[in-house]
Amino acid sequence: MLSLSVTTGYAIKALVCLESGACVPRHISDIARCTGVPRAYLAKIFNTLSQQGLVRTKRGYHGGISLARDAAEISLLQIVESIEGEKWLGECLLGQDDCGVHTNCPAHDFWSRIRREITDELRHTTLAALMAAKRHRHPANATVNRGIRPVGACCPPLSA
Repeated sequence: MLSLSVTTGYAIKALVCLESGACVPRHISDIARCTGVPRAYLAKIFNTLSQQGLVRTKRGYHGGISLARDAAEISLLQIVESIEGEKWLGECLLGQDDCGVHTNCPAHDFWSRIRREITDELRHTTLAALMAAKRHRHPANATVNRGIRPVGACCPPLSA
């Protein structure tokens, strides 16, 4: 089955919790509560995302993690490639090392088209779109941007 790694899924979940407004900057313990992802695992993910320029991290009392740029400027493809690497889809659906170099496997044309479609879809889907979809699915969390935190909202108060 073709799917992204658990780590990439966690990265996307964590980035969605960094929605602007009352939720920035977020402490890693708050993001861990928001996502259900272990804190130590998130620290490694955010280290990678920071190195790739998707988030900013600041240590200390007034520190935390925030998006390095607007969520509308961050594509799912950028997130996926930050975690998985640029060749995450693989060149050959059948796993043949020489496919496309000397000869083409029977699935080469099909896989080239599907790989391009998947990549294009991820390139055109932004983090902001995922945040909007989450607000639509969970309207109680939409009030977070107005500074109101309903009970059980994804974005708990910032740690002191």
